[in-house]
Amino acid sequence: MLVLDIILFAAGLMLIFYGSKRTEHSGNDIASKFVLTGVAVGAIFFSLITAMPELFSTVYSVYYDSASIGFGNLVGTNIHNIPLAIGLPALFTVLNYEKFAKKVCLSLFIAELFSTLLVIDGQMNAWKGTVLLICYVAYVVYVIKWGNNHDETSVEETKCSKSDREIIFNFLLGGSFLLVGCVMIVMSSLSFAEVLGISKFYVALTVMALGSVLPEVSVSIVAAHKGHGSICVSNSLGDNMFTIFVVLGITGILNPFYIPPKELLISMVPMIFMTMALFFLVANTKRKLTKKHGVILLTIYFVILIIQTVYAS
Repeated sequence: MLVLDIILFAAGLMLIFYGSKRTEHSGNDIASKFVLTGVAVGAIFFSLITAMPELFSTVYSVYYDSASIGFGNLVGTNIHNIPLAIGLPALFTVLNYEKFAKKVCLSLFIAELFSTLLVIDGQMNAWKGTVLLICYVAYVVYVIKWGNNHDETSVEETKCSKSDREIIFNFLLGGSFLLVGCVMIVMSSLSFAEVLGISKFYVALTVMALGSVLPEVSVSIVAAHKGHGSICVSNSLGDNMFTIFVVLGITGILNPFYIPPKELLISMVPMIFMTMALFFLVANTKRKLTKKHGVILLTIYFVILIIQTVYAS
């Protein structure tokens, strides 16, 4: 049974990778048509696309099976995202980013503090979800208005030649593969928890969340390799913003749920701490992240994983 679960999990990852590739390309085409640049592209379009696994898997988990799985997955992806999608590429290349990325990082830090205060009583419901969605709309308006005016770099230098129909088809096809892949990962993760005798919350916080965050990591590595450090940084930050506002908001609206105090503590506190660490790094560097900064982020990440293993498994 465990072997079948591993095969199912691996197949789900493959579908997510393929779906992400399709949606990434279509997102790049959309960005080109709108002539958006730098942080605006990474913080909105790429982050929205690469966050689809978190959205699908969390909504599916909360609505059909387990709030612990869904909540652990969405917070876990925010913890994995920064060290793996920013810290890991920084080990191999210098990540240069625009000044506005610092403001996006601060916005994420504030958003995570606000969402934590919102669910501090353990309750996630429709009105709280609506508040989070409104906050995300305000964030998007802010980034488009200010980020696109202050950045100089772009993802694509050439005008997109694909038709609107072709772009939409690629986007929907990629989204379909993401959806199916996420369902497979959720099912296999639930089975892992039962077979291995560990909590569903821990599996979601680690294994399942790690699988969901791989599209962001792949996008960031490619962006860093091409010299688009701003896209790399803002994609990770934007993805986390989408997750904490939209994913948490939608799940609260569709199916209100309760979060035990222990799960809140072992997930939200590390998430905020990781974002705070990144903010201090970008606030005290001259618009670039180097190998030293990557080591710092990854070290904090591994310490968090050890603590979560001890107290959540």
